[in-house]
Amino acid sequence: MIDLVKIGFIIAAIIVLIRLKVPLSITLIASSIVLGFLFHLPVAAMRAAIFRGLLDAEALKLVIALELVLLFSAIMKERGSMTRAISALSQVFRDARVTVAIIPAVIGLLPVVGGAMLSAPLVAEASDELSLSPERRTFLNFWFRHVWEYTLPTFPAVFLTAGIVGIPIADLVLVNLPLTAASILAGVAFGFKGVRPFTSTHAPLTPRGTGKPLLSFVWNLLPFFLVILLTLCFEIHLVYSLALVTAGTVLLCRIPPARLGPLVRKNLSFELAFLIWGIMLFKEILTASSAMDSIAAELSRMGMPTAVLVALIPAVIGFITGYTTAFVGLSFPVILPLLPTDGSSAYYVMLALASGIGAHMLSPMHACYVMTLEYYQAGMGKTYRLLLPPALLTFFTGVAVFLAAMWLAG
Repeated sequence: MIDLVKIGFIIAAIIVLIRLKVPLSITLIASSIVLGFLFHLPVAAMRAAIFRGLLDAEALKLVIALELVLLFSAIMKERGSMTRAISALSQVFRDARVTVAIIPAVIGLLPVVGGAMLSAPLVAEASDELSLSPERRTFLNFWFRHVWEYTLPTFPAVFLTAGIVGIPIADLVLVNLPLTAASILAGVAFGFKGVRPFTSTHAPLTPRGTGKPLLSFVWNLLPFFLVILLTLCFEIHLVYSLALVTAGTVLLCRIPPARLGPLVRKNLSFELAFLIWGIMLFKEILTASSAMDSIAAELSRMGMPTAVLVALIPAVIGFITGYTTAFVGLSFPVILPLLPTDGSSAYYVMLALASGIGAHMLSPMHACYVMTLEYYQAGMGKTYRLLLPPALLTFFTGVAVFLAAMWLAG
């Protein structure tokens, strides 16, 4: 129980520092150090965790990739590609709200850490006519970026869970479909609540006439789609895909060094870099302290009903770490012995994913969330008020499906 209290103290401290408007990067770095001391991490182990968090190859790649996203987006915006692409899409989907939801959902097919930053500038461009607050833009970009996480086989929540539990991916996708449906509906219902529609002034299109604007949309955003193609289909790391496409765009568009230099200086973000390092540092110290293993063991010893434990353990780990791979990798080996051996086990797994993904969507450690907050300069408290209802609705959809399955099973 003492480890749960320690983690509770850390979470409370993070919330207080955020409310006091301390930069999130500083909050996470400070919380990481305090976490190490609370769990009596030896100095040598803490030093090693700090070096891993700051100098790990994946962390450095992510930082560079995010800076490249900012530069890449700035180049695309300056060329007018974004404006032309959004204008073309608005000819197909007459309501600007549809355009705003579709953009992060499409780019959300790319399962990479921090992928919401690819869609953030496009959502900003597409939502200008809707006069949305920074918090609502943050919610829409972040939420619709993750609606596929429950069912897309390329996401860790699906393929990693299937591998650990031993359930066929097709079966897991099938039982999780109500979660994705609920996530989309909740995003629409809560994300656009009170937002007046902005209808395009273009003449109505016939089914045949949609081809030209769709082609224009794809053509103007071709560099974005090339990044997705290289990363998803050719399995090239996001940082290399971005570097290749950004360099190609600069060369093909003949952007002179005199113009490129100011773009780099204007769009470079040290705060985002430190934010990523803060998240990585917290994750490394959390892993080195074995805090999650201890907490999972404490929860499993409390004698709670199996369904409660199956929902609670992934939720706790998902909220604290903010990483899908972390809550799946840490929680499912613990709850696996608790699962029934009959066909109902898939619904227990679905319940665990509903709670774990829902909690990680609300986590202040979630990279996509904190980076989108920073990009739009949104308030975390106001954004949470938008995020909580759809997150709860999606989770309780999972609960309803689980209870229905248990009732039908007798």
